[in-house]
Amino acid sequence: MVDALLRARRLLRPNGCLVDVHPTVESAHVEVGLDLCTGDLHAEDARRRHAAADAALAAIVARGVFTKEGTQEFSFQRYADTVEELWEYVAEKWTDAHFDEATLNSTRDALHAHPTASLRLREQARVTTLRPGVASV
Repeated sequence: MVDALLRARRLLRPNGCLVDVHPTVESAHVEVGLDLCTGDLHAEDARRRHAAADAALAAIVARGVFTKEGTQEFSFQRYADTVEELWEYVAEKWTDAHFDEATLNSTRDALHAHPTASLRLREQARVTTLRPGVASV
């Protein structure tokens, strides 16, 4: 990722900015309703990639290639109508992720107890605005 950031820096105009958006290393949570977390998505490879993205960003800022202008965390939510729909989405989009049986069972139980509640996968993400730094590339 450091190489990609160096290439991006070469392509930026002197007064341009780069906006980096990627998930945090926090596990994605399965939630029912507004405040009931029924479990986490297990995705160790994704967490390692997200940590590597954080490290690459920190390294490029430390080298002076970019300066960090601002950072904000936000929740990204994927909604589903059923546990099976959410399971299929994860299986298709996340190569190493899975739900454990306890999470699936507690999610089904929560949806049964609250049939009008929404089902979602909530993931924390971070957006960082970077400006060209003083170091040359």
